[in-house]
Amino acid sequence: MVLYIIRHGKAEPSAPTGRDRDRVLRPKGHRQSDHLGRTLDSAPQRPSLIITSTYRRAHETAERINGALGVEFISDTRLCVDEPVSLVIDLICEHAGRGSMCLVGHNPQLEYLCAALAGGPTAPPVRVRTGEAFAFELDPESPLDGARPLERFRLDS
Repeated sequence: MVLYIIRHGKAEPSAPTGRDRDRVLRPKGHRQSDHLGRTLDSAPQRPSLIITSTYRRAHETAERINGALGVEFISDTRLCVDEPVSLVIDLICEHAGRGSMCLVGHNPQLEYLCAALAGGPTAPPVRVRTGEAFAFELDPESPLDGARPLERFRLDS
């Protein structure tokens, strides 16, 4: 299966509520998310499932991506800020066999997840910018054994 790991699009630095979880996407984040949706819609292994963090900026990103894909869409707190990578590995395994999927979340979790998939659990973090996607081919039954990086993509302007 192909696993797409996506960091939310560019977001406002703060929210009116003062809560990090309520930050919304900037116009650039909207453009990045729409670009990711178009790119994934034409991917050879098109995702059949999107799982997103419950934080507003990630949820907005996932909704815009799903505007192009029209696939099953769920939220999961295991993709929220500062949750351990081990919970994300559990999440991937729970949805194994459902085809390729997208995970939409936050750093530093995604940086450590990409590193673990590409180089093992002790690998140094991989930089994941806002609005950036990484694609890995992996065995969902054993995601840390032999995951193969395929590509990364992002709309920069």
